[in-house]
Amino acid sequence: MAAGKKSATSVGKIARAADANLCREACIALDALLAECEHGEREDAAPLSLCSKVLAMCQREKKGNSAMRLLGRMEAVGLPIGPVQLRQVFFACCGAGMIAEALALMSRRDDETGARVLGKDVLVRGCGIVPGGPDGDAGMRLLEGTLRGCAGGGWEVAPVTAIDAVRVYRHPPWAPPRTEAREREEEDEEEEDEARKRMRMTAGGAAAARDVSAEADALAATLYPPGEDGEDGSFWFVCDDDGRRRPADRDALELYAPATPGTIPLDPPGLESESFRSDVPRVPGAFCVTNVFSERECAALRAAAHAIGWRRDAPDPSESGDGGLNGRLDHCELVIWPETAARIWDRIKIHAPPGAVGVNARFRFFRYGVDTIYRRHVDGSWPQAALTPEGEYVTDASEGRVRSRLTLLIYLSDGFGGGETTFYNADGCAPGTIAAAGVSPTEGGCLCFPHGDAEDSPVHEGSPVNAGLKYIIRTDVLFDKESKKADPTQGTALAEGKE
Repeated sequence: MAAGKKSATSVGKIARAADANLCREACIALDALLAECEHGEREDAAPLSLCSKVLAMCQREKKGNSAMRLLGRMEAVGLPIGPVQLRQVFFACCGAGMIAEALALMSRRDDETGARVLGKDVLVRGCGIVPGGPDGDAGMRLLEGTLRGCAGGGWEVAPVTAIDAVRVYRHPPWAPPRTEAREREEEDEEEEDEARKRMRMTAGGAAAARDVSAEADALAATLYPPGEDGEDGSFWFVCDDDGRRRPADRDALELYAPATPGTIPLDPPGLESESFRSDVPRVPGAFCVTNVFSERECAALRAAAHAIGWRRDAPDPSESGDGGLNGRLDHCELVIWPETAARIWDRIKIHAPPGAVGVNARFRFFRYGVDTIYRRHVDGSWPQAALTPEGEYVTDASEGRVRSRLTLLIYLSDGFGGGETTFYNADGCAPGTIAAAGVSPTEGGCLCFPHGDAEDSPVHEGSPVNAGLKYIIRTDVLFDKESKKADPTQGTALAEGKE
């Protein structure tokens, strides 16, 4: 500080304003103090923790201009700006509808690694808090600009008008090609369906619609008997927690486990159908594996969820990167035994990229009702969950050595209306345009795609179901952290039987 000149602003003044939740006063005081540092009138800036506290107030009150001004001051005096501070300023700009500034923040990269500092999970949350919500003009501009920037285009706001808003081009839904073996299975299934339909004929001569939920309830009653006299039945309660998990729910976790590795019946080893891999067009890194589970196994897994019991899920898009929900989404959580996880992994590992070591034992079951949509989101990465031989749940069995890089969606039903897994990108699109590529669920098949903080982690949604019920399991493909980043194009040669 210059000799004989006393600072007009104290750190205590900023702290008192922040403690009193006086956002404007705290911003003015912090701005003045940082200006003194910038002009050489004082040597010590405010602690980064106090600066973050003021930026958090800007975020809550949607003071985008104030947050941007303070960020500039902090950088000018050399404070170490990290992801926490950038997120706070980004969300403040989103809340204020400052899309150009938000895109500029999304474009920032780490000086050492070259990776973008803010991930797509931050983008999705930002789209949820802009004026008008994720499907409004501002939300779509933010989404389009970020997807375009990630695809190698510019990060500026697309030159569209209020009349000519961001356009979404929807490709026809894609499904993996059917094999001759699968076609024969489907013909047999159609004959069985016709027989079941004739059995469901009502007195008036009209066929009642298949009730998958009722079938699962009936099968659960016979396949998974409850315990007697207070004893555990087919499934037992493992643990709960305080809800600190990703994606972030407002409800605590309730986790169950099968009583034994054989509780959920799987087809005997060696009698499984041959599986096939198909890369998903227009979605880099995504691929489907068909014929992983038989019709009987899918029915047993649906019944397992009914035996455990469904809960209602409702993530808040303003508080998480989950995108939010419309309609009814039921869920329950199950951790499978290592023997079961190994058997499932044996079926798909030939199709997996190098470095993959297994399937995560934690299964999240979801049931989509009519009009349910799981809005645009990105999936998070998870550690290796496991059950010990004593039945204890371990959240990170590898102690950090193994973590997921790919989402593994298991489709337990099909034949419903809508319900595609839809991916959004701007690769090859004209400015102001987003492409949507939907994958139609195939019962017994799996869909894999990158997740976590990977640059190619796709923004996607569970599109609306307009008839029937959609059953899926969300779990993960695990990788050794020492392995190189997965190349999702690998594994195809093995899947085709080539060396």
